[in-house]
Amino acid sequence: MDFRARKYSQAAIGYLVYGVIYLTGAIYLGRIGKGPDGTVWWYLIGAAMAFGFPCLIWNRFKWVTRILAVLVLVRVIGLVRIAVRAGTEPVPLPWGGEIATSHGAIVFMLIAVTTCILLARAGWQRSPAAT
Repeated sequence: MDFRARKYSQAAIGYLVYGVIYLTGAIYLGRIGKGPDGTVWWYLIGAAMAFGFPCLIWNRFKWVTRILAVLVLVRVIGLVRIAVRAGTEPVPLPWGGEIATSHGAIVFMLIAVTTCILLARAGWQRSPAAT
């Protein structure tokens, strides 16, 4: 596997992990009443994105990869805003205990930042002719 293909495959796997974690978190928060009230269609669309976009990234669709990198960066900014907001209430964890909303946002933000870096590395890499 050449170097360019490796970056795209890493970005695809990273986005798949990001999508599954994000979808799982959204479903959980929706079920406990802390997230948006999504219909089954909302979650099906989310699942299609979580599993469909990695296929496009894997197949080296450069502009899809670039657009996703920018959209994930926008999500990181939103998560930073949640993390710095004062007075957020705790969220119960599925295995017991609870976590402050700001701390949960930081965890999701770190996952999103990693995904954004992987997408940007793949989407904006130089072509071999340009080096």
